[in-house]
Amino acid sequence: MRAQCPPGWARREGRGRVPSPPRAASAAPSGCGARAKMAKTYDYLFKLLLIGDSGVGKTCLLFRFSEDAFNTTFISTIGIDFKIRTIELDGKKIKLQIWDTAGQERFRTITTAYYRGAMGIMLVYDITNEKSFDNIKNWIRNIEEHASSDVERMILGNKCDMNEKRQVSKEKGEKLAIDYGIKFLETSAKSSINVEEAFFTLARDIMTKLNRKMNDSSSSGAGTTAAN
Repeated sequence: MRAQCPPGWARREGRGRVPSPPRAASAAPSGCGARAKMAKTYDYLFKLLLIGDSGVGKTCLLFRFSEDAFNTTFISTIGIDFKIRTIELDGKKIKLQIWDTAGQERFRTITTAYYRGAMGIMLVYDITNEKSFDNIKNWIRNIEEHASSDVERMILGNKCDMNEKRQVSKEKGEKLAIDYGIKFLETSAKSSINVEEAFFTLARDIMTKLNRKMNDSSSSGAGTTAAN
């Protein structure tokens, strides 16, 4: 039996069957004619992945970012799902395709297939659940085994609005991020704390890396021409 989607899940840019695993980030398709003009609604496509234990709030973070809403009745994600939001960075339209993965062990073989094409990965834990924090190291190991070596990463300590139930200090989260050389933020999907900042920061880091690669390619190409 198919799992039901939360109310309003399909409001932005539509949804259908989950497509195949994402490939590397790309510029918008080019071509001629009316079809090409209709297709080019963005300059770049970035594919992001949310990973972490079940129940840490990955779906809520995604729903907050894409719909600016919070729903307390989410059911656990079955396998993998995605949403789309287009943002603007430095005058460029960036289409973010954000994949929400199931945290349960039984879906692990499904979700790891999606690591390779991701340009950015958010590792999410629940500040009120120390075990979900301890498991971040295991999720990082999964990234090292299955994702591209240059993937951008960020650690999110979610549910920071529930400070009275906190089991993981902010300093502990920051230290883990520093140890792995990863950016860190505490977030709250419920209170809309740092959610926009997290996604925009990750997208900007990907954009910076992409521009650097393009500049390096241009420089090497110019060098080859000069040598000839």
